[in-house]
Formats: sequence, structure tokens, C-alpha cells
Amino acid sequence: MIFQKAIVIGASMAGLMAARVLADHAEQVTIIERDTLPDAPEARNGVPQARHIHALLARGQALLEHYFPGISDELTAAGSPRMTWCRDTCYYTAGGWIKRFDSGIVTNVITRPDLEWRVRRRLAANPRVSFLSGCEARGLIASGDGKAVTGVEVERRSDHQVEHLSADLVVDVSGRSSKAPEWLTALGYTAPEETNVNSYVGYATRLYEQPMHNQHDWRILFINARPAEGITRGAGIFDIGGGKWLVSLGGLNKDYPPTDDAGFLEYARTMASTTVYDAIKDAKPLSPIYGYRVTGSRLRHYERLTPQPDGFIVMGDAVCAFNPLYGQGMTTAAIGAEVLEKLLRERGTARTAGFAAEYQRQLAPAIKNAWLVATGEDLRYEGTEGDRPGFVGRLTQRYIDTYLALSNTDEVLTRAFIRVMNLSAPPTSLLAPDILARVLARSLQRRFGGKAKAHTSGEMIPAVGT
Repeated sequence: MIFQKAIVIGASMAGLMAARVLADHAEQVTIIERDTLPDAPEARNGVPQARHIHALLARGQALLEHYFPGISDELTAAGSPRMTWCRDTCYYTAGGWIKRFDSGIVTNVITRPDLEWRVRRRLAANPRVSFLSGCEARGLIASGDGKAVTGVEVERRSDHQVEHLSADLVVDVSGRSSKAPEWLTALGYTAPEETNVNSYVGYATRLYEQPMHNQHDWRILFINARPAEGITRGAGIFDIGGGKWLVSLGGLNKDYPPTDDAGFLEYARTMASTTVYDAIKDAKPLSPIYGYRVTGSRLRHYERLTPQPDGFIVMGDAVCAFNPLYGQGMTTAAIGAEVLEKLLRERGTARTAGFAAEYQRQLAPAIKNAWLVATGEDLRYEGTEGDRPGFVGRLTQRYIDTYLALSNTDEVLTRAFIRVMNLSAPPTSLLAPDILARVLARSLQRRFGGKAKAHTSGEMIPAVGT
């Protein structure tokens, strides 16, 4: 059953995917965006993290392909390299370099502005979808009895003219800056409860020309921080095609990377491995150094609101905003769109009573695993703010430490972990009986058969199959 109008607040990736789902169920979908949207793959003010490295996880790419068929081939043809996890990725962890092999998990290496532009261009070709850019949502409009949201008050940023837009469903995907709690309280509802974990993470990113002498067989290289050793710094190099590297340095617990030339390089040199420093010290910079600091991970519990109005749902970072270090944001947004699609098919329309409340109840468990992965890792650091894990949580952390140390040389354990990190499997899959037995056997083998040689800073990157 087709309903008449839907409004999406925000043209982020979450907003674009929500609009794509709604275009199959509404006659008219209007995307409201405060920025003036560029006609090319350019970074914009409303997405300050867009200049930094972004991972499109396997589950996210599969959902993106579902909603925009052929997008993976389009990205590849346009120069976004297609890569296989573990074969084309190099990870330096507390146990050294993870073994490289063909995991069978394939995604594209992308830049956020390019991906967003390609998706936006596809949506703009849909006759049911329109963009209202340079406009800001100022509040919700409610029905006479206050039980439903019936539209949005919008202000044009150019001349401050105000307009009221009506809709059968309003979707807030305005990100971390979402005003939904304030809008709800203005209508007489309560604001949602929040869970916050703040690891005080900051980034600095620069685009480089790949040195001609650097012949590598990887697409992504990561140097991880090491919480057990108090090392709060990490780095990543993404080969984004065209002979260009996108390099991001990151630090937790206010160990922010500098944005000056000398400071950026010195920070890279002080990682657990000097591999990133060695790669870029003689590389030609192609951009300024862009800094970005994150205000922590925040989960708003809209699923607990009683009562809540019909006709209004919240998705993406407006519900669950992560530390971007784990690359889960776009995939979680895609999962939110998938939940919306399933509920619309089940209900037939968004106009039924209780639709909004049911959406928030179904979204909560769908994004729970991503939240647990991100915040569980952040809480390992002493300077992170948030509720510390209890005995079971600490035991789980010790198990994961052991797991990661063993997985560096075990393809089965590595593949299982990579599936969890790509949100293709739940964290509990690492506790499956066959995996537990393998961890135990490998632990005993290491304990009684002698420990492997320790990895040291500056060690050569292993080739595939070693």
C-alpha cells in the first residue's frame, strides 16, 4: 500500500538509504538538507568526517548493492579499488602482523564524498525523490491531539523564510547534531534516555601521492593501538586508486595527532610499528592536514519511549553515533534502512498506529552488536568515560586478547573475527563451540610448544600466504 508523503531530514548516507527504501512505499519523498549539496564528489560542512578514511564493511556493501544494484561495479570502474579482506589488507595488532590470505570477503576501498555523490545522483534520478538543500528543519508539526507528527517546520538558510511541510512519515537522520529530543519535549513527550561512552578520539588526515619506489601488494594498511600496553595511537593508509594514498592518524584519550607537517610525521613515527611513517616520510603531500575530534559514542534509547508519537522515526547517528575508528557508521545506517524496509513490507504502510514505536523497537537489537564492538574496545582505555564492564565483561576482554594473539597465525580464527568486524556475524560467534575449542588448542600449543618470535617495530610487512 503506497502512502502519500515522506520527509527525510538529512542527506547523509543514512538519509539517502532511508529515502531509497521509502521511495518504494511513498508517492513523494523529500530530503531536507541544511548544506547546499555539491554537484561533484566533494566534502561538505555537514559531514566533517568525510575527509578521513572510511571503511565500507561487507554487510554495508551488500545492503548498498541491494538498494542500488550495480553500485559496486560502478565504484570499481570509477577507480575505487576492489579488495579482499586479509589478502589485500595488512593489520598490525598486539600480536604482530595478522596472517595474510584470501578470506573471500570482498569490498571496495572508497572515499566518503565519492560514495555519497554516486548514491545521491542515483536517487536524484528517481521521480519520487526530491532534494530541498540549503534548508534547516526547525521543529516538528503535530496533529491537533498531539498523538502524531504530521510535518516539519523548515527554514531556508538563504533568506530565513519559514515553510511548513506536511508528511505521513518524518524520518530524522540529521546525525550527531539531531534535535529530536528537544523537538519531542516541545510536543509534550519525554526525551530518550542516553548511554554515553567517550574515549576522546581525534584524527588527522592527509592525501599523498604514492611514492614510485613503494611497490606494495596491499590496499589497506592498519597499525592498531594497544590498550593493554597503554599505546593510544594508531594509523591507517588506504590506497584509494589513481596512485593516491589517504592517510589517517588517530589517538584516543585526548592523545590527538597534530595538524602541522613535522608533528604529523613525528606522530606517525611513534606508533607500535613505524610502517606508516616509513611509507609516507618521503611521499608528496597532495592536501592540507585535516583534523577532526569526536564527541564520543552515544546511544539514544528511543525504543524505551512510552508514549511516542506516530509518524516520526529516528535513524543513523541520530540514534547511535560511534567512535568512527571501527568504520561501522555507514553499515549501521544501511542496517537501519533494512529494518525500515522489512517493517514497511510487513505493515504495508507507515500510516498505521504504532508503526514508529515498532520501528524503534526493531532497530535497537539490529544495531546492538555494532555498539558492543565499538564501546567494548573503547572501554579498554583508562581515560575513556563510561560504565566499566563487570566480571563477565572483563573475562570476555581477556578472551578476546588471547583470541587476537592466536588469530595472527590462524586463518580460521582470523576469518571469524573479520566477519564480526564487518558486521556479517555477531560477536557471540567468537564463542561458538568449534571456535572455543580451537582457541583452547592453540593456547595449549603455544604454552607448551614455545611462544612465537615477538614482532618488533619496523618489521617488514608479510606477503600474502606467509
